[in-house]
Amino acid sequence: MYLVLNYIYLKKTIQDTELVTTEEREIKKSPQKGKIRYLCKKCKTLITWSTYKINVKDKFIHVCANPHGIIFEIGCFSYAQNYVPVDSPTLEFTWFPGYAWQIILCANCLTHLGWLYLSDKDHFWGLILKNLIEDKRL
Repeated sequence: MYLVLNYIYLKKTIQDTELVTTEEREIKKSPQKGKIRYLCKKCKTLITWSTYKINVKDKFIHVCANPHGIIFEIGCFSYAQNYVPVDSPTLEFTWFPGYAWQIILCANCLTHLGWLYLSDKDHFWGLILKNLIEDKRL
């Protein structure tokens, strides 16, 4: 029985490890002490840190409207976590030419957090700033 339980645990650990990228492993080792954390506004789940703010098309913040006229203010980040993607990436109505987008929701409460943008060369997250809160505690 002991060997069977250890085998199951080891197998699950290996599977979990294979799903985590090298960058994600480094982030888990380094809690980003002293950096601003961005949390889901609804459930306070950690989404990213200020360290990962980036400029896309020379700006961090973009104001964009979808085909239904809904306006979003998004911030661009090179890393995000604790989200679930919705549907497949699409190039339809993209705000960033050359990038397909995919809706992302908070993995904990399913709040719409923004979009994952993917191109042949790179990717980034466009996060809806009003759906995040800054946690400045060190």
